[in-house]
Amino acid sequence: MDIDEQKNDEEIIQANVFSLNIKDSEDQKFNNLNLPENMKIVEFKQGLNETSFIIQSLKLHFIFYNLSEEEFRTQVANKMFYCEAQSGTYLFRQGDQAQCFFIIHRGSMGVTVDDIPKRELRAGEGFGELALLYTSPRSASVKCFENCFLFGIDRVSFRRAVEDKILQEYEENRKFLENVRFFYDLTNEQKDAIASILKTLKFYRQQMVVTEGDPGSSFYIIKDGTAMVTKNGKEMKKLHKGDTFGEQSLFYNTMRQMSVMAEDDVTCLVVGRDALTKLLGDQIHIVTFRNLLKWAFEKNALLQKLTKTQIEKTINQLKLTLYRAGDIIMKKGTSVQQKIIVVVEGCVKKNKSGIVIATKGQVWGEEYFLIINKNKLLDDDIVMETDGVLAEMSHENFIDSIGGFLEEVIKKNEKSQDKKLKSQIKQNNYQSIKKSDLIFIKQLAVGQFGPVYLVKAKSNQQLFTLKTYNKSDIKSYQLERFFETEKQILESLQSPFIIKFYRTFQDDYDLFLLLEFVNGKELYDVIRDIGLLSSYDSQLYIASMILIVESFYKSKIIHRDIKPENFMVDSKGYLKLIDVGIAKPFSSKSELNRTFTIIGTPYYMAPEVICGKGYNNLVDLWSIGICLFEFLCGYVPFGEDAEDPYEIYEQIIKNDIIYPQYFKEKKAKKLIEQLLSRIPEVRLGNSFANLKGHQWFENFDWDKLIDQDIPNRYIPNQDQLITNVDIKQADQQYRMVDEEIKHEQQSRQTLEKIVFDGPLNDF
Repeated sequence: MDIDEQKNDEEIIQANVFSLNIKDSEDQKFNNLNLPENMKIVEFKQGLNETSFIIQSLKLHFIFYNLSEEEFRTQVANKMFYCEAQSGTYLFRQGDQAQCFFIIHRGSMGVTVDDIPKRELRAGEGFGELALLYTSPRSASVKCFENCFLFGIDRVSFRRAVEDKILQEYEENRKFLENVRFFYDLTNEQKDAIASILKTLKFYRQQMVVTEGDPGSSFYIIKDGTAMVTKNGKEMKKLHKGDTFGEQSLFYNTMRQMSVMAEDDVTCLVVGRDALTKLLGDQIHIVTFRNLLKWAFEKNALLQKLTKTQIEKTINQLKLTLYRAGDIIMKKGTSVQQKIIVVVEGCVKKNKSGIVIATKGQVWGEEYFLIINKNKLLDDDIVMETDGVLAEMSHENFIDSIGGFLEEVIKKNEKSQDKKLKSQIKQNNYQSIKKSDLIFIKQLAVGQFGPVYLVKAKSNQQLFTLKTYNKSDIKSYQLERFFETEKQILESLQSPFIIKFYRTFQDDYDLFLLLEFVNGKELYDVIRDIGLLSSYDSQLYIASMILIVESFYKSKIIHRDIKPENFMVDSKGYLKLIDVGIAKPFSSKSELNRTFTIIGTPYYMAPEVICGKGYNNLVDLWSIGICLFEFLCGYVPFGEDAEDPYEIYEQIIKNDIIYPQYFKEKKAKKLIEQLLSRIPEVRLGNSFANLKGHQWFENFDWDKLIDQDIPNRYIPNQDQLITNVDIKQADQQYRMVDEEIKHEQQSRQTLEKIVFDGPLNDF
């Protein structure tokens, strides 16, 4: 591990330790804050002028850009303390621990770096905002030119101010959406996404909400209060809590047909057409149809055996057709294998018998797609009983979309499931392996908490990786919970693209993880060997990352550190995730599924992580977008030449994507821009199946990737891998790993026996 990696890991640990201590600090008051900065907190009553002064200053700093609503900034302003720093003293020095952000109210101060004057700070200017993100040393010194009075806020208070407001508002809005008729037919995931982009607007009594004749581009939900609807000055009706208006503006560029005025104080939830279009697509009214089609497939006894990707591909090719009552859909005497039908509106019947064969949300014709029915003919006309809409697809297109004849595809899918089940059964057999039966082959690396060994089981000669964790270090950093979490995450994830976890051991001084041995080369080094990656290579690696993140998503886990250094390219050329060190599982009981800890590797961090307004699994897709840009362009899009985290964060928040002149791939650009959208919900595109169906993956075979049957892959050179010669040489020495571990433990300066309470006691 190089110095930079050690630094990153230390920052990660500090961030994690800090997050553990937030709740312990909730009862702190300004007069007993234990802060490292050299100032004295003084009594001060903050009035409207001072609050406005603070808000104007906050607008100048990128960390607060995402706190666009005045209410959020006011929340932060109200949490700030008032303090005094004496003339000639340093508020803090370069290298000091950082905890607070400050705004100068009165006075002036000087900034120096390595004792070299850099700039002067005056009233209204703020500084030290990185202290609100994570624990790190001050990068500059700040000295008072005169007695100075400042507003300040510490990291805990800032995080609490923002978190409390966001959690409360999101939960209220999400529950509210359940009772809004317009959103009934959306999935829970789509409702979650909409709840995160809703804006809250307040209108006072007799204030106009919308005016007749104005352009309409937003949809409104009355959250609280009563509003009056008028047309040509005449009262039409009243709107109350839960009522909506402006639906047409989401579909078309229209003018407001009526005016809406607040009869008393009114709170509205508002979503704009542009934001909703980015989230759900440019034909919003089609989204509910797509949801209906998915449910129809998932409820169908035969079609539910298809994979989600196969279903998504099929739905993408279904054609919506409007029929009138009595219209013939398929004629008597023709082949039963003409087309598959999903009823979107209305119902379908046999003409002569009058038997209804499908109603809204049902599929008809799928059973005739079985090979046994190849030569059958229809014994009656199939007609519409009522006016309605059908989604249709020909037999040929259906076979093409699922990748073969229906029963053959279903058998293949079932075999894949059996394979996974056998893998899980095999996993359980590793509990019989003992640490005392492991033969030492070589030391692979020295991790932050101890050596990493290549070992071989004496019983079956299988190779493993054995990771060592020094108990003393774990206790010192208070990271017991994080190591238990790492174990749980590795146990819960089953994917050919994620390193396999087998079991744990411990002795008096160390904890051990027995993991799959990945014989390969770090992706970070591979992309430097190859240079600019081709679309073919990039597709293989990005598709693998998407499958990995999908596994995390399904298990309600967020990885938070997707980057090339955390992947290996194995001896067969396939990607393998090898590190889940800062991944976080969400509570299965939690509806919110958001977290606030500022953590990760700066170049790959999503803007919502930096802004501190809470984030979810979609940050992992941003990181994949950074990797895709890096693979195809040769560098990261934000902060490539920056080393200071502040500069990197500022570029992520402020800058647009700029492509090099030599990069011309339009489809790849579209995927990059989707993954690097600043609206997190846009990155997924409604579902992982939809993301996999992106036009950049048009000719990519996902099934072959899952089966690890992709041709023409990059294979690491044999001289960069562990060879049979290495293993035979170690065999000749026949040294058990317990001997090597004991030798390493005896070389430590201090050796302390530690027994953990709780889950780690059974590690």
